[in-house]
Amino acid sequence: MQGDEGAFVICSFWLVDNLAQRGDIDAAGALFERICRCANDVGLLAEEIDPVSGAQLGNFPQALSHVGLVEAALNLEKAEASA
Repeated sequence: MQGDEGAFVICSFWLVDNLAQRGDIDAAGALFERICRCANDVGLLAEEIDPVSGAQLGNFPQALSHVGLVEAALNLEKAEASA
């Protein structure tokens, strides 16, 4: 197969979860916002994001990406409330 792989969106949201749960709320929030800026005009995300250009790659829309978004938002909110 030719071409490069993108970053899996759900894995990127898992990183947000990890950062938030270990107390690095600023980094978690910044990464969360960076990922969300890659969504299209109605807020949908693909399976992968090109880490350089921010272009959406792979299956679109991807339900698992949105599950990751919701979980990361909830975990980030909990971490901010506990800080």
